[in-house]
Amino acid sequence: MNTQKIICLANSYKHNHRCMAGISLVSKKWVRLIGSKAQGCLTVQETCYEDGTEAALLDVFEAELGERCGSNGHPEDVFLADGPLLPVRRFDGARDSRFLADYLNKGPSVLGGAGDRVYARKFEKAAVERSLELIEPADLWWWIRDEDGKRKNRALFRLGHVSRTRYDLAVTDPVWLNQLNLLAAGIYPHALFFKHKAPRTLLTISLSEPFEGFHYKLVAGVVALPG
Repeated sequence: MNTQKIICLANSYKHNHRCMAGISLVSKKWVRLIGSKAQGCLTVQETCYEDGTEAALLDVFEAELGERCGSNGHPEDVFLADGPLLPVRRFDGARDSRFLADYLNKGPSVLGGAGDRVYARKFEKAAVERSLELIEPADLWWWIRDEDGKRKNRALFRLGHVSRTRYDLAVTDPVWLNQLNLLAAGIYPHALFFKHKAPRTLLTISLSEPFEGFHYKLVAGVVALPG
C-alpha cells in the first residue's frame, strides 16, 4: 500500500458507477482508481468522504493505493484500498492553475487522433501512451439532442484557435450533465452557463473501455478554474 494525494479531475458516470481519475501530487502522474466492489470502476460510495460527500473536481484527497492494474487501453489504472477518501484541500489557487497548465495537451490532436474513437485492436499488442489527458478547448459548445427518445449530450470544441478540427465527444461528467438536463434540445455556447464572463475551462478527456471494437473519447470532467 502507498498513500497518495490526488487532484480529482474526473468523477464521471461509468455504467451505474463511477470512473474517478486525477493527477497524483506524489508521483506527478495520472491515476485512474479501481475499486473492489464493481469491475473496472468505483461505486458511488467508494468516491465519497467519511461524511458521505462525493469528491468533487479540484478536490485534493488522500487515498491508499494498492497494486497497479492497468491494461493496454487503460495503463493508468490502480487499485484503491478499502476505506473512505480523506479530504485535504481545494486545488484552486494561482499556483495550482500553473501546475495544471504543465499537464495540458499542447499537441495537435486529442488522445492521439482527430476522431471520437480509437480501434480497440490498436492496443492488442502494445499499450497506448495514455488514456487520460487534460485539454483547454477553444470555441466550446454543448449539443443536446434527442435520438429515438434518448437524450444525447455532446461537447463540441476545437483544440487551439487555429485548428480546423472540431471534436464532437460524449459527456459523462454528472455535475455538468445536471446543468445540461435543465435545457431543451439544442446547441448552446459555453458562456451561457455563467452570469458574467465564462471562467477558464479545462476538459478531462478519457478513453472508454472497449465497446463494439472501439475505445471512445469521453469528456469525463469539466473543470472550471476559479478566478
